[in-house]
Amino acid sequence: MAALAAAILGCDPGDGSKELDAGRAAYEARDFKKAEKLFLKSSQLAPQKADSFVYLARIKLDLGEIEESRNWIGKAAELAGEAADVRLLGAQIAWHLKDYDRAAKLFTLVADDAKLPPETVSEAWAGLGIVEMTRGASHLARVDFLRAIRIDSKNAAAWYHLGLLYRDAPFGYLEAALEQMEIFVRLDTTASPRVQKTQRTIIPGLKESIARATAERPGAGKRNSTLCASAISKAEAAWKKGAYKDARQAYQEALSADALSYPAALGLAKAYLKTDATKDGQRKALDYYRQACVLRPGAVSTFLAAGELAAKLGFYAQAVEFHSRAVAANPSSIPAIDGLIKALRKVGGRQKEAAAYQSYRDSISKPKGK
Repeated sequence: MAALAAAILGCDPGDGSKELDAGRAAYEARDFKKAEKLFLKSSQLAPQKADSFVYLARIKLDLGEIEESRNWIGKAAELAGEAADVRLLGAQIAWHLKDYDRAAKLFTLVADDAKLPPETVSEAWAGLGIVEMTRGASHLARVDFLRAIRIDSKNAAAWYHLGLLYRDAPFGYLEAALEQMEIFVRLDTTASPRVQKTQRTIIPGLKESIARATAERPGAGKRNSTLCASAISKAEAAWKKGAYKDARQAYQEALSADALSYPAALGLAKAYLKTDATKDGQRKALDYYRQACVLRPGAVSTFLAAGELAAKLGFYAQAVEFHSRAVAANPSSIPAIDGLIKALRKVGGRQKEAAAYQSYRDSISKPKGK
């Protein structure tokens, strides 16, 4: 009678559920050998259910046995091919097999499913970003990671991979990379090997590179902050009076006293625009904007002004870079995203990237998770 009652209630010990639960516990404890035996038993008792096959695929993937992992996820897909966990794992396995088209297709199916929980959709966007990152499509990958983070700000993997993307070429945004890595470490509290490597190697390496780049800038070893501050004060007074040529001269004195003065470089850029309307004057202004941008990577308004001026002069590749840096500093800045889209559309062969940023821009006006 007890066995019959258990069967009616769906708790028949012969339905594989007992083995499935025990297998999950063994898997969480990283006892893969025991977990595999239990999942195999569960799959034999309940061959019509996909759960055991999914876990068998996970185990084989964790062990690096990719072909066997693909076989198991194939069986799971036969039973529950539209399930998000099956698609996500199938995409990961396809990525390991270098079948990037299939990986992208499966990740996209999950990312585009508005009925799924935000965390699941975010995971799919991050996975798609890793695929694009592997393909060398850096801007497409960046958009995917930004979308993943916007949907779920606690997606540690998305922060980590965005940090890697910013650290390396073609971006090389070291300050932005450092910010992403520090956020990643705060989010992932498991002290995983990745977290330990980030804390011990990646973050110190980024800080060292930033410090070295600062020290190696021309004039970094000969800075007179007192003289610079005095000259900036004089420039600001002249500017208020409308004496822009005098202001320009004073800003030049300030920058000569301290080559790392952001206010001096920015002041010179604005002063040239006020005093020299020729193309040569505008180019000089752009040079000083560029210098100011290097000195303060988080100054979104400065990057926007530089990007607009570069576009006005027809330097669209430079406009792309300025607006791209602005997006790194503030991923939700509509002017930065719009400027980047416009500049990309002016540069040959970058329409796909422009479309990706347009999609991201459109998503900002929608509720998170949509």
